[in-house]
Amino acid sequence: MSAELNKQIISDIYAAMAKGDLGPFAASLHADYVWRLPGHCSWSRRFEGREAVQRDLLGPLFSLFANTYTAQAINLVAEGEMVVAEVRGDVLLKSGGRYGNHYCFIFHFRDGKIAEVVEYCDTDLEERVLGNYDAVLAAHRAAE
Repeated sequence: MSAELNKQIISDIYAAMAKGDLGPFAASLHADYVWRLPGHCSWSRRFEGREAVQRDLLGPLFSLFANTYTAQAINLVAEGEMVVAEVRGDVLLKSGGRYGNHYCFIFHFRDGKIAEVVEYCDTDLEERVLGNYDAVLAAHRAAE
């Protein structure tokens, strides 16, 4: 796949996410994709495979949200099998707070699908607003 086609896939994903539609993102993922959150906060870890990402990252994270998460791409840069996206996300939390983080995502493609997501963000904000990852995961599992 060309860099421009990969960039268009990410552009289309964020055009949909700006309206709260996560469908194009889900449809663009390899089943064995990896999501990495580098850093030194409780959320910093590696999730491998669609099931693990959903169960251990996205499910617990989205359980904190009171409304639909939206995200908007500000800048996209593509080269080869990689697209870098500067993104602004926003959502109201059930706690009443607002989680509006700024991100740099690096999307690595394989065979026209996203094979790896590397998420850089304000980890201090992530920890302060979302809370400790282990506590969020435990509460999510208890509620299931």
